[in-house]
Amino acid sequence: MSVLGEVGCMHPVLRRAISVIFRSSIYSEEIRLMEYYKIFAIEYERRQALSTEIFLRSMDPEPMFMSYYIWAIVGANTAVIVDTGYTKETALSRGRKQQRCPGEGLKLIGIQPDEVEQVIITHFHWDHLGNRALFPRATFYAQEKEMAFWTGRYASVPIFREVIEPDDIVGMVRLNLSGHLTLIDGSRELFPGISVHWVGGHTPGMQIVEVATAGGTAVIASDAVKTYRNLTENIPDPYVNDISEMIDGYELVRNLAENESLVFPGHDPEVFNRFGSPAEGIVGLLQG
Repeated sequence: MSVLGEVGCMHPVLRRAISVIFRSSIYSEEIRLMEYYKIFAIEYERRQALSTEIFLRSMDPEPMFMSYYIWAIVGANTAVIVDTGYTKETALSRGRKQQRCPGEGLKLIGIQPDEVEQVIITHFHWDHLGNRALFPRATFYAQEKEMAFWTGRYASVPIFREVIEPDDIVGMVRLNLSGHLTLIDGSRELFPGISVHWVGGHTPGMQIVEVATAGGTAVIASDAVKTYRNLTENIPDPYVNDISEMIDGYELVRNLAENESLVFPGHDPEVFNRFGSPAEGIVGLLQG
């Protein structure tokens, strides 16, 4: 007689007890086999800015630095890239600099951009959506609300138009038409241990990335949280589409992350004081 047949002949109470133990053992095995990821923040530019660029209604234009990042989520057999930065050409046209191409930063941690198969785009602003050509094999993931807004009636309004590059938006449309863009509505687990969540606020389709790490749940907040101070003091940043959504987004980040030390904000150089640095201009949550 099979094991299942023997269990079926048992007293109901004993059968339920064995069933619970069996399910618990399966759950324990799933926990044991769950993949934990490392997260790398790759800085490709840092510039002098003013506090009025970061904190809404700041009355003191205090000098401060802003970092520009892309992120890499690295597992045993996979690498998922979050955002793609801006190109050298865009930097020149906007009077900005670029310390290095984001793709060169990826190579420093052993990732070849042309081999990457998954790229998450948090939002469509110019400093997060360039360099798509570096990832010819990739499927891109973005929120449907983000695509709808930047191809809709308000995109040409100057206050919105100035924060995007038209070629970037056209590029996302082309990815969609070629089947290389997956549009998401709300929250979704994309891969085991990696989920995205719509928060809005900064842009209509802003999304954050939840990542399972050995140290607990981490959140790549990107521009949903510009700096740690924005989060701890509940201060919106001035580049905001909806203030109430931004505040709600802060709350979601706090609820998802194991603690604030596992949050990666979009533009804060402070991450270099909180994480280990495997290479110049790169910091990482390296437990795993």
